[in-house]
Amino acid sequence: MRIFDTNADTTLNDIVLYLKLEEAKELYDSIGILLKKGDFNDHAHIDDASYEHEVTVVLYDEQKTESLSERSKKIVLDDI
Repeated sequence: MRIFDTNADTTLNDIVLYLKLEEAKELYDSIGILLKKGDFNDHAHIDDASYEHEVTVVLYDEQKTESLSERSKKIVLDDI
């Protein structure tokens, strides 16, 4: 697992994610779709109703990083 703060351009060790019921359902559904596809080139965005807050979910495999950006590779492989 990697947690990345895009604004600070740094990885984090832990977070607390507060979700409304509909947001939790959207996250659940999005993860289900990603798992069903099994596609390491895909990701999902979960936004709140006002589009002020966003969670992006990415499936990754350390052995299949060719489709990731250079920054994403550093996050996945080195946690930096």
